[in-house]
Amino acid sequence: MPIYPISPQSSFCLQCIQTMSKNILLLCKKSRTWAECLYTNIDGKFQEQFDFHLKDVTVGKLIDYLYRPKDSSSLAVTRILFGLAMLFDIPDERGGSIMDKRWGDSMVCHFPLIPFVTAISMPYMALVYAALWLGALGITLGYKYRLSASVFTLSYWYLFLIEKSYWNNHSYLFGVVALLLATTEANCYWSLDSYMDPSLSKKTVPYWNYFILKYQFFILYFMAGMKKGTAEWLTGYSVQNLSEHWVFSPFKLFLTVPQIDYLIVHWFVFAFDLTVAIWMMWSRTRHVAMIFCALFHLMNSRLFRIGMFPWVCLATMPLFYPFDWPKKAISFAEKIVSEVKGEIIKYTKKLKMNINDHQNATVEVTEKYFDSEPNEEKLKSSPDFDNTNEQTDVNNFSGENFDSEEMSKEDDKSFDSINEFDTKKYITATPKEEIHKQKLITFVLIVFHVLSQVFLPYSHFITKGYNNWTNGLYGYSWDMMVHTWEIESVIVKVVDNESKKEFYVDPYIYSPNDRWTRHGDMVYQYARCLKDNIIKKIKEKDPNRGKAISENISIYVDVWCSMNGRFTQRMFDPKTDLLNASWSPFEPIPYLMPLLDEALHWRSILQDIKQDVHMWNNYSDVTFIADFPEYYLEKFIPIELSNITMTVLDGLVAYETEVTKFSDGQSFKLSKGNRVQMNSGTFHRIVNIGIEPAFYIYTFANSSEATNADVSAPIPKLPVGQELSRRFQNMIKFLNIIVSNGYKIFFQCCQ
Repeated sequence: MPIYPISPQSSFCLQCIQTMSKNILLLCKKSRTWAECLYTNIDGKFQEQFDFHLKDVTVGKLIDYLYRPKDSSSLAVTRILFGLAMLFDIPDERGGSIMDKRWGDSMVCHFPLIPFVTAISMPYMALVYAALWLGALGITLGYKYRLSASVFTLSYWYLFLIEKSYWNNHSYLFGVVALLLATTEANCYWSLDSYMDPSLSKKTVPYWNYFILKYQFFILYFMAGMKKGTAEWLTGYSVQNLSEHWVFSPFKLFLTVPQIDYLIVHWFVFAFDLTVAIWMMWSRTRHVAMIFCALFHLMNSRLFRIGMFPWVCLATMPLFYPFDWPKKAISFAEKIVSEVKGEIIKYTKKLKMNINDHQNATVEVTEKYFDSEPNEEKLKSSPDFDNTNEQTDVNNFSGENFDSEEMSKEDDKSFDSINEFDTKKYITATPKEEIHKQKLITFVLIVFHVLSQVFLPYSHFITKGYNNWTNGLYGYSWDMMVHTWEIESVIVKVVDNESKKEFYVDPYIYSPNDRWTRHGDMVYQYARCLKDNIIKKIKEKDPNRGKAISENISIYVDVWCSMNGRFTQRMFDPKTDLLNASWSPFEPIPYLMPLLDEALHWRSILQDIKQDVHMWNNYSDVTFIADFPEYYLEKFIPIELSNITMTVLDGLVAYETEVTKFSDGQSFKLSKGNRVQMNSGTFHRIVNIGIEPAFYIYTFANSSEATNADVSAPIPKLPVGQELSRRFQNMIKFLNIIVSNGYKIFFQCCQ
């Protein structure tokens, strides 16, 4: 076999291969070393927290960890503060002070999550609110805690399920926290239950009582950060012009308004939500994280109208501190009070001694002046004779002979001994197997809650019927402030299929708010509610006068809105009769129009155009419109607008003027760059005659803003007094409604 000589080029290639293989082996060794170091560090931290290594994890050890005794005082403080917050939340956010308006009108449309779980009529809804408020009071006081917490939780979730249009992330959070607190032993300390029944008093509770609450607020922060890790948020379009609020004034010293919007509002909040719970759990960074977290929630209380949410978050922040922090705080306060008392007693003692010395000196001067010996009987009968005894009593009660701390410790010991005696007396022996079974069931429920809270925010691939331009119901998803909506118009058209007449309905006359306009499931419910109301109106009319509309009707809804600085476009198909449309929670919405993401590159241009238009004068404004092929926009120009111009940015449209008795309708074909002047107080139609979406803008001046600007009063920056006054007034209104409706129910039952 012939041997061929190796060329220098081939030798170089072999050396390269050998070098690369050596580097790969070295890299593998290093990566293995890094992985081992990482595992060792994680295992060490795990062992510090759980007292066992990762390789030793078993269900039994996890159960033992969750049942480790922890001081119960912090849990009691959380219970009290949460109950107080709910007492003020019920008249406000739950609508207690306006329950007669919210639930008393049978014509108002409601949007239940489950069709057969609907609102009961007034005055019986007042009983639900009364049970809710009394449950919150029982949670606060720790009185009949299990019953109070259960009643509150059931009443709260009932109100939550019967009205989707008021859903928020924090209203969902309150319901979950109430459910979790109802399962804990939060009434074993600083509660009426433990005071009335000492057998319920406990200095410690199982650690899982804290774990589920801390985990829930960890999810609150962490998931809020995860949901902000999108292009919409990180590119700075989710929240517009928030930095103009006065709370961002300190940042304006070194940042511009756009920089604050981008760096502080979007990027800093994203990093804050994602990591703040981790920093609060780590002892080295806890104090700094608490300061930032407190400032964050206080700012939110000024920026948004979100009720008690910031205050509940502030109240639960101490859960991340050591479990016995309330006792340490009380001990520190008692020490300060004891020192102050001691100083006061010493000062009083010196003052009395000075007074006595002064009185003795006066007596000596008097004796010398009269040159006679004192009469003991007179001195004994004198009121000043007992000063020395009084002084002795003060000395006996002073800090020298009386230690308040030792007495309090002795009282605690005696109280503990009583509790131990009573506990042994009342607790019956339970078989170990039954205890183990109860612990195992509790462990399974905790694991289910942990996994469900991770899964639910990303479960929208199942509940497709609730997905619109954004995913799912606005509640459990923790999409907090991720999307900003600007509603341009909502048009509700009713067509009588017998007479072919068209009627337009005020979209808000039968609705409690405008939340339904942005959700396909609620639009579907609104159409059916509107039909029922129309039929009621038809039946109420005098049949001899004739019917203005038949019962054979169709309902069309056309919603124009903008999301996160995009063009304003229609959300639902205005050609779809919603009464004949189908909807399922597990199928996509068939009448939902797609979001025109092909216009995303316009967003930065739109902002430049808006800034340019706003510089024309103080009352100039602009509206950006996008529409689909073969669709048209009918618009009325209000009389208060002037200098109205429509400019086509892209696409091909037909502009049609209104037909009146003074002028014939005209049609103009407009393409990119064309513009047309319009008159106020007239109708017009713009039809997209192209094969692609059309994009155009309206520029105008609003004279009504000039009138309103002159009469508007300045808004106070910190209306704390007004807010407290409003809350107490709502509380009084709420209680009055409860009492008045209670009388109605009582008299109805008596009759």
